[in-house]
Amino acid sequence: MQVARTPRKPNHRLAGAAATVLIGLTSLTAIAAPSSAAPPGSQDSPACSSSSTRLEAGTAQAPQNLCVPAAATDDTSTLLVWNKPDVYGDVVDYRVYQNGAPIGTAEENARQFSPAQEYVDAFRARDTDGFHAKTVAHNFTVTGLSPRTKHTFSVTGIRADGSETPASGTITVTTTPKRHTNVVTAPAYKAKGDGTTLDTAAIQKAIDTCRTPGCTVVVPQGTFRTGALFLHSNMTVELQEGARLLGSDQPEDYPLEKGYYLYPVPEPLPTEAEYRNYLRPPSLLNVLPGDNGRSKEGREPGAVASNVRITGKGVVDGNGWKRTSTGTVTDEAGNELPQYVASSAGKVLEDGLLAANQFRNAKANPDALTGIVNRPDTFEDSVLYGQYRSSLMTFMGVDNLYLEGVTADNPAFHGVMIVDSENTTVNGMRHTTYNTNNGDGLEFGGTSNGIVLNNFFDTGDDQVNFAAGQGKYGAQGRPSEDVWIFNNYMRMGHGGIAVGSNTAAWVQRVLAEDNVMYKVETGGLRMKSTSDMAGGGRNFLFRDTAMACMGSSAFIMTLSYNQSPSGYVAADSATFKDVVVRNVSVDGNNSPSCGMAVSDSKPVIDIQAGPALGEGTATLSNFTFQDVVFRNVNPANIKGLTNSVFDGVTFQSVRNNANPWRFDQYSTGNSFADVSPAPAALPAG
Repeated sequence: MQVARTPRKPNHRLAGAAATVLIGLTSLTAIAAPSSAAPPGSQDSPACSSSSTRLEAGTAQAPQNLCVPAAATDDTSTLLVWNKPDVYGDVVDYRVYQNGAPIGTAEENARQFSPAQEYVDAFRARDTDGFHAKTVAHNFTVTGLSPRTKHTFSVTGIRADGSETPASGTITVTTTPKRHTNVVTAPAYKAKGDGTTLDTAAIQKAIDTCRTPGCTVVVPQGTFRTGALFLHSNMTVELQEGARLLGSDQPEDYPLEKGYYLYPVPEPLPTEAEYRNYLRPPSLLNVLPGDNGRSKEGREPGAVASNVRITGKGVVDGNGWKRTSTGTVTDEAGNELPQYVASSAGKVLEDGLLAANQFRNAKANPDALTGIVNRPDTFEDSVLYGQYRSSLMTFMGVDNLYLEGVTADNPAFHGVMIVDSENTTVNGMRHTTYNTNNGDGLEFGGTSNGIVLNNFFDTGDDQVNFAAGQGKYGAQGRPSEDVWIFNNYMRMGHGGIAVGSNTAAWVQRVLAEDNVMYKVETGGLRMKSTSDMAGGGRNFLFRDTAMACMGSSAFIMTLSYNQSPSGYVAADSATFKDVVVRNVSVDGNNSPSCGMAVSDSKPVIDIQAGPALGEGTATLSNFTFQDVVFRNVNPANIKGLTNSVFDGVTFQSVRNNANPWRFDQYSTGNSFADVSPAPAALPAG
């Protein structure tokens, strides 16, 4: 390990300066340049692509890659997103121009359309000493448009002194024709919405007859009790304000024969005795292959459906678990949030609703559990619990998926699962699943070109999680890649941005920026796998993020995750590499003022890899922590980290005034510049 002897002056939070956005490059000083008009020419309705996450080095001062997420434009509105300039340290907002005239700024727009923004504003108001990294909105919802009309748009950055940057390129967006609607309470469908009548057949009929391209199924105000519903191409489900899809709590309303395999079944069938694959029950809302996702070819993006949209201000309620005795909690913005009982396989019959009934049914009727590949002789409770609960939404094999505005509430298992899909956007949702067991907000599996923005998360598990298959056969699957996560507020839950534990086909090229994390319990950036899982995570840029009141560690990268039994065939060790953490503030790890337990046992940076964990366990390499500031935290504990850089890292206060740097003997080739306090003699063991 090398320690720089002549450190430069720290540039924490990049105040008044900026960095390039290419992973692995050092920061550049802002270069003054006059504002200029948008470049000549335009691009018509440009869909966002992987260029937004595969950022290149440069010194551009104009906003970059202005685009429209797939399926985000309808007959009256559109969504604009863009990358920040290469040089952006003094940019405090963005101004949007429509047909050459200004129509507002991104921060103002976020206060109107993003459920995350009131929490971000409250967080900023509490940051009275300016400790935290500053986040900036860089998206804009345009409303009030007319069907079949064209509009041009461009964006400029607004600097702290009020001047504007050069403009982005100009794009042209054309709205869709006016949509045909099927209202589920109409006489043709007869859904009741009284909270008691089972409306599955009525709503499914409205979906099945919604075949005009762009057709919209409208769910009006009311509580519509329903079982599993199945969507198709070229349609929208609009949940109007006051509408609630309430999941039935009866297992028969989620028929197993209409369910799905989380991962395809390899051909030829694996011969290893430990290989298993389970047919899971469908979710409340579904897009699924006709063969249940058994074949790899049948679940390629677009093979099942294209252009699927779910929008509105209504609620999708999985009816999975009972509330706690108090039922709600008042959060830091003064709003009430639902609180569900924290449970487990051993307590589900006491705590669950749909979760309890599905577990009980699976345990009582093992012969009805069809579709199992390499069926075991007996079923452990942990297997039944892990395979036979319904998630809230599952989308498999979709090209162009757009989710906007709805609340995802109380799933029996996971929240929103997006599997083997492409060109997906999740915008402005509320994920209120705390503390439902395994209640992730979003899960991406084998999915590419995803955008996650403006969401409010209060989850019972990871907020945004990535998976990519298990072990030997999972390594043959699709990677999860090119996902852009920004302008979200992440509360409670486990990992904020989480990878694994299923990593076999790699999770790669993820850009997470301008997010606020508060009371996240287990790692703002959490990367977890095992020594026999294969693959891992690589090419991550995690930047411009404020983190406070963390429940345990701020950064977790481990290859010793306790993997529950799942029937995969072992392979080589997973690893994590080429990860950049830049311009991040962390305050209050294990702070009693945040309601978390005080403990010395949770290191603020917790890296567990390398030979110290066992033979064959890989090390992690090529990490960069740059311009990161910590206070009120525990020391780091780093095992098996190699060839990495700590540049401009400051620990303002560490519990018990301990030296924050702890490395094992397998952490070699690391360098330090401008760190405070400086490491002691290294390695420290």
